[in-house]
Amino acid sequence: MKTLNNRLFWTLALLFVFHQLSQKILGWSLTFLDHYLDTFLLAPLLLTGLLAEWRDLYQLGNGYTFPLAVVGLLCLVLLITSEVVFPALSTAFTPDLYDALSIILGSSFFYLFMNRPVGISDPAKSSVL
Repeated sequence: MKTLNNRLFWTLALLFVFHQLSQKILGWSLTFLDHYLDTFLLAPLLLTGLLAEWRDLYQLGNGYTFPLAVVGLLCLVLLITSEVVFPALSTAFTPDLYDALSIILGSSFFYLFMNRPVGISDPAKSSVL
């Protein structure tokens, strides 16, 4: 589970928890964040967990990353689930174009910044003796 030892993953997870606590317990309200932060964070947190599962369950190794098509397909599944299925099942959910955009941006953020091999050194960061 080296995949979950990613600092960015834990930063986003703590941001999610802090936002939930501040919103639900402390009663703080920042309208824009209250509406779109959770949907933005959904994709990178969920996709990182899924990547960790695939690496371990299918023994793909720490060097495996999701191809762009897989990230796109998973993003589409999240969009359909959150913007079509959930609103159809409950009036507590409403479809929103900006929520969809948040999920797409979160998926893009995951692909660009978090979908990286683990434990493979970056030659640009290595020091020359």
